[in-house]
Amino acid sequence: MRLLYFNPENDLALAANDAHYTPPASARQMARDLQRLPLLWAEQEDLVLLRNEADSSAASLTDVSPVRTLPSLIGTAWGGSSSLQLLPWGWSPLVVRQLRDAGVSASLLPTTEQLADYRAFASRQTAVRLLRHWRAECPEAFGGGGLVGESEWCTTEQEVKDACSRCDGAMLKMPWSGSGRGVHPVEAELTGKDLAWVRRTLVRQGGVEVEPIYNKVQDFAMEFWAEDGRVCYEGLSVFETTAGGVYAGNLVASEAEKENRLSGYISPGLLREVRCRLETLLSSAGIPRWYSGPIGVDMMVVKSSTSQSSSFHLHPLVEVNMRMTMGWVALRLQQKLSPGEVGTFRIAHSDGHYRALFHKIEA
Repeated sequence: MRLLYFNPENDLALAANDAHYTPPASARQMARDLQRLPLLWAEQEDLVLLRNEADSSAASLTDVSPVRTLPSLIGTAWGGSSSLQLLPWGWSPLVVRQLRDAGVSASLLPTTEQLADYRAFASRQTAVRLLRHWRAECPEAFGGGGLVGESEWCTTEQEVKDACSRCDGAMLKMPWSGSGRGVHPVEAELTGKDLAWVRRTLVRQGGVEVEPIYNKVQDFAMEFWAEDGRVCYEGLSVFETTAGGVYAGNLVASEAEKENRLSGYISPGLLREVRCRLETLLSSAGIPRWYSGPIGVDMMVVKSSTSQSSSFHLHPLVEVNMRMTMGWVALRLQQKLSPGEVGTFRIAHSDGHYRALFHKIEA
């Protein structure tokens, strides 16, 4: 039996690294409105932990089989059951406290040391490290083999300045932040405002990722499942973001259809090569062995132009998300489609509330 829990504030809680952290109002609102979202991937015997059973009318979900829901595990036999598998959206000191307050036995929860290992791997520094390793092992792939991508990890203000000076424009990223948050575009010459952002981030989080700004034409990701330190591929996630980088929605379709939509930019053969490389790279990357759950690797198609022609390349490792993602949810929804059907999944925000919307758009 699994206990499912939607805690979308988890990346922000990782940044704070405080069991008593209070997320911003918008994150708390999303958590309340979409607390029933795990019903989309719940199985018949699963439990969905709700923050407030009465406060869930804003979640608009379709084609969901009924499952049992509990506002709390306190006083039940499940809180300390060794057969209970915990599957929150992500892990942090905050969610460990929330689950303990709900009645989950401490013996089922990760220790302080295990959380520290998880937090380190969930940092954007992991993507920098793995991308550097990939480039060193396969220079030909990044030297005309269809791949692009580079980034630097900086721990001092001068390192950030030097890294930015090597780019026409750069994106500065905090180690831990929520969707569309914690990123700061800059020119090669940093302004006083830019430097203030860098100093605050270095003091609070200890590092800054510096990445060139690319001419992105398509976001997508590959979703994996980690178990006992090893990973296996689950599927593609083709998604859209706003200009500010906030998640806007997913294509829900077969793997063949998603590959077909990407084939105008990237060959299926290159996608398969990248998938196999990532399975190997992630499995040897030091994923905490206690962690059982999804890992999403964000990618993007990049357009490169010269005076004579234009071409497309694949950035295969923009970010590593060691948690559930909306792309992983879209893979669960894919199972609800009939052969040949296509759908969309998105999170809508209006009238101060969030809604999860799944629509089949063609047969």
